[in-house]
Amino acid sequence: MKATRDWFGEALVEVAGEHDDVVVVNCDLGSATKTLMFKETFPERFFECGIAEANSIGVASGLAQEGYRPFVASFGHFLTGKYLEIFQSVGLNDSGVVLVGTHAGLAIGKDGPTQMGLRDLALMRTLHNVQILHPADGDETRQMLGYIVDNHRPTYLRLCRQPQREVHGPGYRFVFGEPDVIRRGEDLAVFTMGGMVEILLDSLPLLRAEGIDPTIVNVSSLPVNRASVERLAREHRSVYVVEDHFVKGGISDELARILLEMEERVRFGGWGVEDYGQAASPADLYERYELDVQGVAARITNFFRDRDRER
Repeated sequence: MKATRDWFGEALVEVAGEHDDVVVVNCDLGSATKTLMFKETFPERFFECGIAEANSIGVASGLAQEGYRPFVASFGHFLTGKYLEIFQSVGLNDSGVVLVGTHAGLAIGKDGPTQMGLRDLALMRTLHNVQILHPADGDETRQMLGYIVDNHRPTYLRLCRQPQREVHGPGYRFVFGEPDVIRRGEDLAVFTMGGMVEILLDSLPLLRAEGIDPTIVNVSSLPVNRASVERLAREHRSVYVVEDHFVKGGISDELARILLEMEERVRFGGWGVEDYGQAASPADLYERYELDVQGVAARITNFFRDRDRER
């Protein structure tokens, strides 16, 4: 197993071999963001700006305006923390910059909330012309890189630190905005993204023991296709969201806007991080926030049982 940041580093070198316009603007975190492989292969296309995300975003925007496809890589918390620079240089100019935010969610562990990417989706979702992508495994990461270099839209690529196993079969094809049904069930649709896909799959034995048969949906790109979400909601009548992100501003909010505008009534709930985060080992943090296998299964079970009591 590898982290999606590792798969990204390898895939970036592969696509850069076929696209001369791909360059990297680095923020002194090449080892952590896995851009050093690119530097070793294409040193003349690698620009080190140091610990200066704001400047890096401006440099990348200028490169994009000149026809390059620049990738700016840093921790997601640091990178999206330069929201003003992203808004001004990337958003307003519609610059084809790829903002690569690694260390999404709680998995950075003991480094704590000052470095956890827990509010990045909320920030990037406010920029209407920025496409957001968050892969669940290596295959999806590689396919996303192919998609990204074939267009010049402003992009936020969210990546995880923790190792993740492959969750897709050989026939999977990434389609931007399309909800990816990982596993088909009958009782309710559970939406998630990134590293939480694996957690949900591992929770299935516990859910089956409670008589719950969920559909698991990987929302790996935003904005999500409204018609597809509505179809899944109609099929299940109950929708739950699990995300390694603040409960506010993430995919819960993305889906809730769609569901509230449907004529049909759909029961909706969700779970994520309700405070600023804490510092501890990743395992302890996921347990504390009920985003480990047992916690997720318990949250979904309680939601499902509450539905039955309401009938």
